[in-house]
Amino acid sequence: MAHPHLNHIIVPYSSRLLSELQPGQTLLVQGNILQEAKRFEINLLSECFEVNPHVGSVPLHVNAGEWEKEERHSNPFKKGETFDIRIRVHEERFELLANQHHLADFKHRHAFTKIDHMQITGDITLSNVHWGGCYFEIPFQSTFHGHSLKNGSQKNGTWGEEEREGKFPLKKGEAVDIAIHNEPFSIQVFINGSHYCSFAHRVEDPNNEYKFLRVEGDIELTGVEVSH
Repeated sequence: MAHPHLNHIIVPYSSRLLSELQPGQTLLVQGNILQEAKRFEINLLSECFEVNPHVGSVPLHVNAGEWEKEERHSNPFKKGETFDIRIRVHEERFELLANQHHLADFKHRHAFTKIDHMQITGDITLSNVHWGGCYFEIPFQSTFHGHSLKNGSQKNGTWGEEEREGKFPLKKGEAVDIAIHNEPFSIQVFINGSHYCSFAHRVEDPNNEYKFLRVEGDIELTGVEVSH
C-alpha cells in the first residue's frame, strides 16, 4: 500500500491491508496540518490501535479501543505545519515516531495480526501514505535488475576518491529518509526531503552499471524501495 509523491490524498482516507501485518513493518503518514485544525486520527482497525492528535498543547491520545485505558503523551504537532508519523509493528508493541523522533511505545492489547484496515481522518491534508518494510539484517546487500542505484563508488574492487558536501544532517536516535536519484549526469541525494549533495557518475553507463545496493553501519533499517 503506497501513495508516495502525490500532491493530495483525499481525507478521510481508508484502505484495506492486502496481507497480514508482520513484525518490522512500518506505517508512514505524511502531510500538513490545517491552520484551523482541532484534531486528526489514525486508526488501525479491528479496534487495535488509535493515534489521536489534538493540535496545540493538548496531549496526544493513544488507545486500543474505547473500553481500554487511554495513554497520553506530549504533543509535537502544530497548526499549519507538516507532520511525519510512523507506526512500526514489533512482536510485543507498536513503536510510535513523530516528526522523526521516538514518541512512545504501546504494548499490544490485542493480536495485531487481526488488523485488516486503516483509516485517517481529521483536519489535515495528506501527501504520502505508505505501509511496508520488515526487519533487515545489517550489513544489508541486495541485487537489482535494470535501473538501480548504488551508494558509493567502488569499481573493480577499488574505491574512488570521496566527495563531501554540506553539513552532516543526521542525528543519533532520529529516524531518517534517504532518497538516491539516478540522474543523467550525477547521483542526487535527498535527506528528509531536502537536497543534500550531488555525486558525479564514475561509470560510463549509469542506467545499467549500477547493480547492487549495500547498507551497513550503526543503523536500524526499516525499509528499502527501488523505483523506476
